Amino acid sequence: MKRSVTIFLVTGTFLFITQHIISAFKPENGDHQLPKATNTCNCNANSPLYNIVINFNNQVPGDLPAFNNQSQANCFAWQEFISLNWPVNTSGYFGAPGDMTPVSWETYMPIEVLFPPDGAKPSSWGTLVSPKYAARFKSQRLLMNPGKTKLLTFTTKFALDTSFGLLPDQAAPFGAPNWLGAQNNTNVWYEIKLNKDYYDFVTKNGYYNAVVQHDSAKNGVPLNFPQGVYNGPVGAIEVKAAWMEVDSIHSPKWQRYKLSQATVYDSATGKLRETTVALVGLHILHKTQNQPTWVWATFEQIDNVPDNNRTPPPYGYNFYSGNCAPRQVNLKGGGTATVGCTPNTSPPYYLSQAGPVPIQVTRLNPIDPTDAVPINDSMQSNIRKFYPKSVFQYYELVDVIWSQTLQPDKTTPIQAPFPLNTSAMLSGAHIVANTTLESYVQNTNTCFSCHKFSTIAPYPPDSVNNNIFGDFSFAISAAQYPVSMPGKKKR
Repeated sequence: MKRSVTIFLVTGTFLFITQHIISAFKPENGDHQLPKATNTCNCNANSPLYNIVINFNNQVPGDLPAFNNQSQANCFAWQEFISLNWPVNTSGYFGAPGDMTPVSWETYMPIEVLFPPDGAKPSSWGTLVSPKYAARFKSQRLLMNPGKTKLLTFTTKFALDTSFGLLPDQAAPFGAPNWLGAQNNTNVWYEIKLNKDYYDFVTKNGYYNAVVQHDSAKNGVPLNFPQGVYNGPVGAIEVKAAWMEVDSIHSPKWQRYKLSQATVYDSATGKLRETTVALVGLHILHKTQNQPTWVWATFEQIDNVPDNNRTPPPYGYNFYSGNCAPRQVNLKGGGTATVGCTPNTSPPYYLSQAGPVPIQVTRLNPIDPTDAVPINDSMQSNIRKFYPKSVFQYYELVDVIWSQTLQPDKTTPIQAPFPLNTSAMLSGAHIVANTTLESYVQNTNTCFSCHKFSTIAPYPPDSVNNNIFGDFSFAISAAQYPVSMPGKKKR
């Protein structure tokens, strides 16, 4: 009898934990209704007590009841990846090959729309291209639907963008060419998207204006983004994506990629053109109640570069060639530059000087074999089970960074860097790097090494507060101030 009672209690406890974990995933503000049926599977956590049930739907998780180990953090990241890549049309197939309709995160607001010139109030939620920018290119007869157009203007995650001004300084090589050329002789395009909780926080507080950010700091109000809550609000999410241009759309190669139609801005010509792009890299930055120092997850398409013990992909690697040969490139205005075959070396010229050529890239930090590899295998297998043709079976988690101890938000403004307890920041690899987003700095710093230096937006008349900590988000420093304010540089 005692044994029966014990079994009953253990079973009941396990079911209680499992049900609470399942209920952790609630839909984000503005999301569509859930599908009538939801496929579920167990994520390959390393203990039944830490198991996470993955739901295949559009519910973005706000948090977990607790973060206990690396495998649990990895499972949380996979739930994020699935829900963020769920089709906006919730009756659609998860990852249908050739489907170019947007997924959930693609409806988030681009950084350049949330932070317009002159510190102006941003457009309403759902705007993907600012009316001012769209009007600028009417002469090119490319009609931009403000709520549907994917506009890509960044050829690097790090440097100066010729159409919007200075992007946040994030990582080296800063002040040097750092675009990435694919094996199909196209460059990679980048975008930064911010979710509704991030948007609401910025617009409610007026933080789209650099002056307001500085006034808040002077009034003793720290900049703390909203936290996601277990079984509650989603919290602030920042998504960074890397897209490779598609050359021959009819090639079966592209049946392995999330595709989108995009309008891209060529900084060399100052013109727009329409193209098809394939998702090759994705950062997901998520602030939660249990992780106020954010959860840092990164994914890649599996054909990007060689990985240990993996069969080469059927259509070749995106950023690596076994037959690499140096290329001499003729530069505009005279002279030449040589792009060599030493892996992970930034290019010797800017795209304004010549077109892109392939850059040789390898992975310097192997994907964690203890947690990430078996969880990837499990999740890819489950995707194939429920959605046999899904393109998302060809994506993998590279790693997740999370904090083993609670490092709470500051109650007053502080100077950057944030006094992070780095010994508590865990991940599968010592340095976490995405080959498409940190191509040239894979052995330099991990995510928080840079982001702890994030600051609010600069405002010259109040330079003493220019170094106020920006809560790990570089995006907030993109805010500008009115043209009438002193120190404003006109363009």
